[in-house]
Amino acid sequence: MESKPLLTIGEEQLSWGQGLKYLQASGKLQSFVTEIVRQYVIEKELESREDINVNPGTIQQAMIDFRLQRKLEDQQKFQEWLQQNRVNYNALESQMETSFKLKQLRDSITAEKIEEYFNERKAGLDYVILSRIVVQDKELADAVHRKIVAEGGKFEDLAKEHSVTNDKNFNGIMGAVTLASLPEDLRNAVNSANPGDILGPFDTNKYWSIYRLEQLQGASLDNPEIRKKLDGELFERWVAEKLKDIKITLHVNE
Repeated sequence: MESKPLLTIGEEQLSWGQGLKYLQASGKLQSFVTEIVRQYVIEKELESREDINVNPGTIQQAMIDFRLQRKLEDQQKFQEWLQQNRVNYNALESQMETSFKLKQLRDSITAEKIEEYFNERKAGLDYVILSRIVVQDKELADAVHRKIVAEGGKFEDLAKEHSVTNDKNFNGIMGAVTLASLPEDLRNAVNSANPGDILGPFDTNKYWSIYRLEQLQGASLDNPEIRKKLDGELFERWVAEKLKDIKITLHVNE
């Protein structure tokens, strides 16, 4: 039995085998195959889980919310939207059902691990806002530090006058960086400091830097964005473990 073509380009039909060869030539075949196998693993897991199901009423409400958010209450407009996006009502409904099931699957996989994983990742999730003055030698760094701490010099003015980095134009403010990305000596100083404290000077890659701690924002699982990020990471780790045990044979030749 002859297989259906993958695409029709102009008047020419493109077979699946030729399509795979094009992906292989472009270096994108591996990612293409990985995504297919990833979806296969997830679908098989969902099929095997009797505890994962979605109430039809939940799907219907989601469909109503979907249409309201996109101003598609009018049936004709909704039909036009479906046509433009090349999807029918049943397929859209199925996508919504799958998204609910995926959330249930993700939650079941990550619920018992999320707190431990959060503790492992916390240093990379905490962030700090710093201002800095960067100068070329320690003698000047000590002098600037003395002016701030002992003489009441204004940090912002000294940053504009002496700092060699572009952030001097913003009063020395570096912006938010993760605590884990800081050099160990600076990270230790930040951990024992309070907002407004002057830290340093520190030897930083042939320069000398003085910092002012503006804000230290600790990460929390109560933050929905952080929880969502970690849930996603744990779920992808689970998928990767599943993929490791699967034998894949790719048939590129027609």
